[in-house]
Amino acid sequence: MQKVEYTPVGIVKNGFNEAVSPNEIKSQISTLVIDEQYAEALLNISECQYLDVVFYFHKSESGHLSGITYFGDLRGVFASRSPKRPNLIGITSVKLLSCNGNELEVEGLDAINGTPILDIKCSDTSLFTGELEKNQVHIAALKSNPRIDLINNIKNKQSEMLMIKAAQVHGHYCPGLAMGIMAASYAMNQLGAQSDGMEDLLAITETNNCFSDGIQFVTGCSFGNNSLIYHDLGKTAFTLALRNGKGIRIVSKPQSQEIIKTAFPDFSDLYQQVVVQQNHSPALMAKYKKVARRRAFGTLDLPFGQMFAVSEVEIELPGYAAIRKSIICDKCAESVMETRTINKNDKKLCYACAEEDFGRLTGNGISCCISSLLCKDINQE
Repeated sequence: MQKVEYTPVGIVKNGFNEAVSPNEIKSQISTLVIDEQYAEALLNISECQYLDVVFYFHKSESGHLSGITYFGDLRGVFASRSPKRPNLIGITSVKLLSCNGNELEVEGLDAINGTPILDIKCSDTSLFTGELEKNQVHIAALKSNPRIDLINNIKNKQSEMLMIKAAQVHGHYCPGLAMGIMAASYAMNQLGAQSDGMEDLLAITETNNCFSDGIQFVTGCSFGNNSLIYHDLGKTAFTLALRNGKGIRIVSKPQSQEIIKTAFPDFSDLYQQVVVQQNHSPALMAKYKKVARRRAFGTLDLPFGQMFAVSEVEIELPGYAAIRKSIICDKCAESVMETRTINKNDKKLCYACAEEDFGRLTGNGISCCISSLLCKDINQE
């Protein structure tokens, strides 16, 4: 078989010059010193919280095919983590604590001082995610109640996990999303409410920014299940109400933004550089993302009482959403809700074909849109 040779990319530095218990080494912090010629390979490595370090057992003996493991049982070397292997290669997953130039501080490494580093990779957890998704017992529970995980997260006040899940829909982490999660979780726990998407629990949001995505995700009230009501008031506020009209209104206090700014003072300058001045250098972008993420998750830990004002309310709610009949537009032949059609020249036309104005919700709020400005099918031109 062809001989394979590797060139180390760096070296391990710690206080262990000889082999000791792996657990003892792992409990201490190690430094990975990467050669300057590979510095570019560290670009954005701070985005990886966990790393897989590939290294060479430079003080071990090769050629062993089996032996007694650390736990005392006899195993083939491929079924163990023994350093005595045909090829003296070790792989350990570590937690990245800090990155300073070409030096990485890590926790959990079981390599001794002077160990040559062969490679570093961002840890891949996709296998474990797939295994969780194959858990038939849990899948059966989710089929019975699709929100069972969210209910547990809300009841146990696991806001960080809610943030991670909500961001899968929202697309990024930010204080606005965090504030929506905080407000919605508080209201759900106070009302002892659960959402099954059947309009018995309704949320009224007064803004259509990041805050509202946190509200929709945690409460389960959305436009699609007719349980979300939008009041175009431009306030970071929302009301969660039962069908009888009794509920809780939560609004951010005027000082909430200043509290966030004070808690994370290093964000403003980076925001000016990256977002306002559009400086997208890789190093600056990596630093900005790391600080922004810390700011978003850190917002979850800010004192709720300082961030929000809460009041009990009783409001008049609309009735259950009516089931609307759909008809076929006489011009475009597309199915359309009957209440969104108009009689024109003895024809039933959708608003677009009738060139009637209609309401449109954008990032700027609710406005009137002229149907003639809608996109046209280029294949019909």
